[in-house]
Amino acid sequence: MSPRRVNPMVRELVNWLAGRGREAGPLLIVTHDHPDPDSLASAWALAEIATHLTGASPRIRYGGAIGRRENRAMAELLGGAAAPLESADLTAAGVSLALVDTQPPFDNNPVARTRRAALIIDHHPRHGETAAELALIDEHVGATTTILGEALLATKTPVSEALATAIVYGIGSETQNLAREAGPRDASIYHAFLPKADKAALWRIANPPQPASFFRVLARGLREASVYGEVVGAHLGPLDHPDAVAQLADILLTHEGMRWSLVTGRYRGNLHLSLRAASARSNAGAAMTRIVGDDHYGGGHRMLAGGRLPVGADADEARWRAVEDRVLAAFLKLRRVPAAAVATHPFRDDP
Repeated sequence: MSPRRVNPMVRELVNWLAGRGREAGPLLIVTHDHPDPDSLASAWALAEIATHLTGASPRIRYGGAIGRRENRAMAELLGGAAAPLESADLTAAGVSLALVDTQPPFDNNPVARTRRAALIIDHHPRHGETAAELALIDEHVGATTTILGEALLATKTPVSEALATAIVYGIGSETQNLAREAGPRDASIYHAFLPKADKAALWRIANPPQPASFFRVLARGLREASVYGEVVGAHLGPLDHPDAVAQLADILLTHEGMRWSLVTGRYRGNLHLSLRAASARSNAGAAMTRIVGDDHYGGGHRMLAGGRLPVGADADEARWRAVEDRVLAAFLKLRRVPAAAVATHPFRDDP
């Protein structure tokens, strides 16, 4: 990548890191909760760039857990470099906080909304309350990994086979292999690192062995799925981890004739939501914000969005069902589906 073609945001990042030097406090890189491949690859790339430019050794931390098998396989590439965040990490002397693939005001990370980060790198729409010493928010790419991939090339940071694999999978999973909300920059970085990536590892990450619990959740979701015209939705109920919500939303959207999928799941007192749209002309992020009623708790992009609603760890079944029904009703109203519309259940033997 020649200097004249370097993304201005990448130049800002390089100058910011280079200006810090070894004397700066340790860089604590935090992903969003339950990190996905885009978040993990972004964090890893930023850590390598920071080490290359400053000689420091950043730490990578995340909130929640890594439950989805594909995401676990991705995390294994990092060789244990990513670990759950502990309170002591945020209070360590001189620590500089960097957030990737999220922003402090979002409710999908373990950082207090009021805390000012030193660095933010993200491709989600900028929140009105987002503030940082340096905020690099680029909505023109389909993955945060793309921004960091550009920075790796611009700084000539050494890239291992494992990191190249993570970059390719991070971009590929976030954009469905460049088919969803991906642009020329995403494709350029994807193909720049593909020759060095471990192709066998990419296959293993995308197709990991799944436990029986995965198939039980999938079977429950398919049986409970309801169709209203071009909308398909399902309530998964209690889950061992919330990643299954997004996973089923992706699967249900492939049902013929569907333009939208909405899936919910209960996890640790919260109702997690995933929304998917078949068209790039849609605005799933705006729809999710309308559903949850607070842009702290939900948002996303044109074709995919996520959110959560606090319900309470001690909530009874009636309370959970009321919130699930309200979420579905709110979305159907947005899609102008009549309130009296009767659902069909296409995946049951007795629909």
